This record gives sequence, structure tokens and C-alpha cells, in this order.
Amino acid sequence: MSKRQKGRRHRRVNRTPRPVGASRPYAPRPETRPEHPRVLPDLGRHEARTWDGLRACGDGGASVDDLCASVGYQARTILKHVQGLAGHGLAELRGDRWYASRQGAP
Repeated sequence: MSKRQKGRRHRRVNRTPRPVGASRPYAPRPETRPEHPRVLPDLGRHEARTWDGLRACGDGGASVDDLCASVGYQARTILKHVQGLAGHGLAELRGDRWYASRQGAP
């Protein structure tokens, strides 16, 4: 083997296999994120977060930019979420503002 060509010889770390019982046992991490209440079975966690942000805006409604600031998603994502919520009957568009529908409120 030439000096410039490196093969497996230069790797001295972890060349010996581990014993069979030496691995750490799998322990699932506890869930730290707050769970959003499920409104519909088709409503995902992120879409539920957008809907919570829309409901928090109250009767004044919210523009897409307002929801971007409060929820933390990009405008394109917010627009996709509120259009999906409108398809479920949870949000409605009046002018350029989105409003949470009364029928979707728990």
C-alpha cells in the first residue's frame, strides 16, 4: 500500500466488536411536547397548532401574517393549514382575514 492511499489500516478505533450484552437497553424518551386535543381524526398536530392560533385571535380574526407571527410557521404553510381547516369547516375567509368557525369551537 502506498503512503498516499489510505485503507482500513489507519482506522484503529472500534476495530474490535463489542460483546453481545454491552449495548444499552432501549428506553423510549418521555413525550415533552404538549398534546393538542384532537378535534377531528384528520387534523394533524401542526394544523391543530394553527387552529389554536386562529382561535386565540378571537372575533377580530387574523391575517396570514398575524398567524405567521403567533404560530411560528411560514406564510405558505399557514395558508395551506387554514385552507385545510376551511375544508373541515373550522375556519372561514372573509375579505383578507381568517376566522375560526363557531361550529368547530369545543
